Amino acid sequence: MTRLVARGRSIAAVGLLLAAALGLLAATQPWGSVELVDGRTLAAAGQQLAPGLTMTSFACAALALVLPLAGRIWRWVLGVLALVLGGAAIATTLGARGEVPTALDALVAEATGLAGAGHASEVVRLTASGWPDAGLAAGALAVAAGAWVLATSHRWPARAARTARYERGGSGLAWDVMDDGEDPTR
Repeated sequence: MTRLVARGRSIAAVGLLLAAALGLLAATQPWGSVELVDGRTLAAAGQQLAPGLTMTSFACAALALVLPLAGRIWRWVLGVLALVLGGAAIATTLGARGEVPTALDALVAEATGLAGAGHASEVVRLTASGWPDAGLAAGALAVAAGAWVLATSHRWPARAARTARYERGGSGLAWDVMDDGEDPTR
């Protein structure tokens, strides 16, 4: 377990990147489609139904990039933010999932010019996809990554040792070290 915690920063960042990728993929795919009598296929994309999923996915990606650079206090803040983003992705997806039939009805009405029950004779097949479930999984993954950050970030190794090699005497300037003939990158 200690080895897993030592890699906690990487695990959290990869988890958030996966959540972002899955959320963006789910948002760009059709969540439902309808085939008309004349052969046209109309689809309702996730971005139309749940635009918040795209935004939370981009925010998770940004969070994954910032998290490895954060200090101890900021890790807690970013962990809570990951929980909030995951919850928002889940709420957005759940809310939009119920709107798929309504969106498809609107697409059929626009394409055929018939409204209400009159357009039912124009529909050959109505299909729903599993992409809303992928959006829910993306939110759950972001929540899990946020919980992982909150549970393990206090035991992550410190990053300050990397910058210590650039400090020299009182000035702390890398070019002073180079003036003395040393390579500060070693």
